[in-house]
Amino acid sequence: TIKKGGKLIMGSIKDKVAIIGMGCSKFGERWDKGTEDLAIEAAYEAFEDAGIGKKDIEACWLSTLMAPLIGVSGSIAADSLKLGNIPVIRNENWCTSGHIALLEACMGVASGVYDVVMALGVEKLKDTGYPGLGTGRGMHPVYEARRTSPGSFALIAQRYFKTYGLSVEEGRETLAKIEVKTHDNGSQCPKAHFHNKITVEKVLNAPIIAWPLGLFDCCGNSDGAACAIITTADRAKDFRKDPIYLKGFGISADAVLPHFRPGFSWSSFDA
Repeated sequence: TIKKGGKLIMGSIKDKVAIIGMGCSKFGERWDKGTEDLAIEAAYEAFEDAGIGKKDIEACWLSTLMAPLIGVSGSIAADSLKLGNIPVIRNENWCTSGHIALLEACMGVASGVYDVVMALGVEKLKDTGYPGLGTGRGMHPVYEARRTSPGSFALIAQRYFKTYGLSVEEGRETLAKIEVKTHDNGSQCPKAHFHNKITVEKVLNAPIIAWPLGLFDCCGNSDGAACAIITTADRAKDFRKDPIYLKGFGISADAVLPHFRPGFSWSSFDA
């Protein structure tokens, strides 16, 4: 669903495109692999899953935020996969970069411009220095100076507790249950960064990183990549018996610097 001119566009993509191949790298501290290596790892697994080769790809949407020394371009995909003479479109949209690459690839197929495309997301976070994640890049020089992800989300957590009447103890226990669930999911995925199961007690007793967030409240900085192969719904069954048909998508966006909006609560947004 997307708003256009105040109206909701419904069904603009529904059942028009299908995912016929998926691939991903192993996630974690991949010191032995570069950004291009991770892209190759994910892409070729997706090619194999779809039963195609790179020669069948007509366009590529690449998402990467932290890739170093290559400029704002699609060279990670174009060079490493040797995608000659096809468009490679790169986007950056913070944590939703991969989502946007997939969405735009689906739009490219739904529009009728392309028949078979790929969406590729890759990040090499462990090589970005002490903070692990870029801080303050292109942001406000005062409000964003040396901001870290744990510090930012710690402020949001405190505001959430206050807004919804939770004590710190109640709020931390609620968050702890989420971490237990997430680690349980990871323990069942061979390519996940972490495979250890944890308990609520372990979460609550872990070292504090940025009050009230402890060690397990903060996500690990992972190196990794993922890739999807997309085609038209009409052609999907030519590639495999069980394609995944796209039923819809959703986007919510706000100002990048809500500090300038006095009414912004940090715990909700206008529908």
